[in-house]
Amino acid sequence: MANRVLVVGWDGADWEILDPLLGAGDLPNLAALAERGARGVARSVLPSHSWAAWPSFLTGVDPAGHGVFDILEHRPGQTRRMPVSSRSILAPTWPRRLSDAGRTVLLANVPLTYPPIPVRGVVISGGVIPPKAVYSHPPEAGPDLGWPINGGSWTTFRNRPLDLVADVEKVTTARAEAVRRLMDSHPWDVACAVFVSPDRIQHCLLEYVHPGHPDHARASATPVAERVRDVYRLLDRELGTLVARTDESDTVVVMSDHGHQPTTRALNMNRVLEHLGYLHQGHGSALVGLLAWGRVRSIARVAYDRLGLHGKVAVPTAPIDWARTRAYTSVVSTGEGVSLALRGREPEGTIAPEDYERARSELAAALEGFTDPGTGERPIRRAVPREQVLQGAYLDRAPDLLLEAAPRYSLTHARAMVERADWLSGDHRPEGVYVATGPGAGPANGAEILLTDFAALISGAVGVEPDAAWSAAAAEEEPAAVFSDQEQREVEERLRGLGYLE
Repeated sequence: MANRVLVVGWDGADWEILDPLLGAGDLPNLAALAERGARGVARSVLPSHSWAAWPSFLTGVDPAGHGVFDILEHRPGQTRRMPVSSRSILAPTWPRRLSDAGRTVLLANVPLTYPPIPVRGVVISGGVIPPKAVYSHPPEAGPDLGWPINGGSWTTFRNRPLDLVADVEKVTTARAEAVRRLMDSHPWDVACAVFVSPDRIQHCLLEYVHPGHPDHARASATPVAERVRDVYRLLDRELGTLVARTDESDTVVVMSDHGHQPTTRALNMNRVLEHLGYLHQGHGSALVGLLAWGRVRSIARVAYDRLGLHGKVAVPTAPIDWARTRAYTSVVSTGEGVSLALRGREPEGTIAPEDYERARSELAAALEGFTDPGTGERPIRRAVPREQVLQGAYLDRAPDLLLEAAPRYSLTHARAMVERADWLSGDHRPEGVYVATGPGAGPANGAEILLTDFAALISGAVGVEPDAAWSAAAAEEEPAAVFSDQEQREVEERLRGLGYLE
């Protein structure tokens, strides 16, 4: 065995959560890796949610280079928005490039790899997968391993933290066992497995493990906190079993696609835009708003489950009066992007192209100056023009402004304009983590690196040097339709369970 790479992804892991656990001796395998190698911050992209971040991990380019900005497709001039899939990624990926170079790849549960990417090796798709779909390459690989698809819908377990922990542990254990079997039964040059457990529990149980949450002192002393810490202990034990399948000539990387910060207040970005005079809601928006978040949403989800309505009845979305709207939320999953209703781009655009720069500057100032009426604080840390943080062939599809939330704020998960976070206690921040050891660790030497650096690190470690075409080339075709109408509705409702659609 020589010159192989093992990558273990912990979706949403953050040093501010892991460091207290390391200090308590709860993560001995992660600590041993850091002792052997180096640890640091892996800075995510904007938007920082998983559906934009993991494609950046796979391609080595930011969202403007691969074309995925949200959990729904967005192209200027088109109003129908389909769920994104692996075919939405419009840039070359390192699994495909390494396969073309004769390397064998095992890829398990990397989000947005459904439909499965054809590689030299095995792919178990990650992300949201329609029931009864073929989710692995080759098709029999996933079922033969008993791989559990989906799971971990944190909004489904509203106010039932122990049930969520039990669900997450069950899925994590089964997937780790499947990854071990995969590594033991197939040759591999790169093995990459992602565990989404941290992200799932940190969205709603962060106060139990993050010292920066204002409720941490109380919550951390409860029995629930011990069970939440058990999830990280489980992840560490499973990490140890995977690392045991490597040797000193191999490179081992543990990483996350973004971090998490405490959240106590939540926004509804379309309501913010309405308050600022940029957006006008259409008829029926108040009724639809009742289903957007909170207890009514939970009741609706229970009804969907018990009556078997997934894929049969769609939960409606709030209508917008486009004729009177100047700006709207264009990253619907997390609120991290806002766009102008530009004439000639949006079907009913109201902003003249010659007024674009002025209107965008005014919108950015209005958003950054917006004040939470309940606290007097400014919830939006910054509103950045897209070209300042993104570059690539699909920049024209990016939101006009990328938003970062201020500390303790989420840009989504609210019915009202601003409200107290309810069942939500954590949301994304750009600062992820990495630990790297072995001969191919390269720039992962303790310095801050970018999420987009991993593609070159992994490829270089197995002797395949990226060339200019890796970042310059684009897919030969636009995304093809992946989901049937029924599958689309099933996927959308699953995304609601993960908190990405309201």
